[in-house]
Amino acid sequence: MEDVSVGGTRERILRAAEVLFADRGYVGTRLHEIAHSVGVQKASLFHHFASKEDLYREVLKYGYYETKLTIQGALDGAAPPLQKVRSLVEAYVDMVVAHPERTKMLVRQSLGDAPPGPGADEAQRVLGLVVEFLSEWRLATGSPPVDVHAVIVGVIGMVAFFFTSAPVLAPDWFSDPLNVDNVERVKRHVTSVVHNCLAAGLEAPLRAPTTAGAEVAMA
Repeated sequence: MEDVSVGGTRERILRAAEVLFADRGYVGTRLHEIAHSVGVQKASLFHHFASKEDLYREVLKYGYYETKLTIQGALDGAAPPLQKVRSLVEAYVDMVVAHPERTKMLVRQSLGDAPPGPGADEAQRVLGLVVEFLSEWRLATGSPPVDVHAVIVGVIGMVAFFFTSAPVLAPDWFSDPLNVDNVERVKRHVTSVVHNCLAAGLEAPLRAPTTAGAEVAMA
């Protein structure tokens, strides 16, 4: 991926576009709005991106690049595999909290608000890291058969739901999804679900992190 200097014009355009695409969708976002948000002329955008579609794809690519670094960081090192799974879940939730716009873009994409097939190759490469890790670990430990693709997509779906739809469906429980306590609840719940999928029957199962008086499952 092309390097993006911190605070550089290209990065500021990508960040501003990410926010607007998430808030208004691909169709509803205008290039002049992105330019205005960055503080440049609309024509300046074309020095960095060939078109609105090209900009959209680069926003996705930038997000997948950072996601890949997050995943690699969680999987590196000599920690036990189940501990890596917990670290991976926690790192992913933290990343979603830090960049909620990306989850909103994912939801909008799933509803068809995007150019045809954007980001598919990058997504497959990122998800492939986790599929490979879980598949190799399952074979090495002889853990019960599990569809690792379904587990991964399930985690993505749970996290996306908690931070997008839950505040609408259950405002009394998630009026502020980015609240520290709610973030920790999501981590505990998702970790518990993944643990139940992957570690059933193993002698040393991963225990979801808990705090005093807190339930592992969602209240």
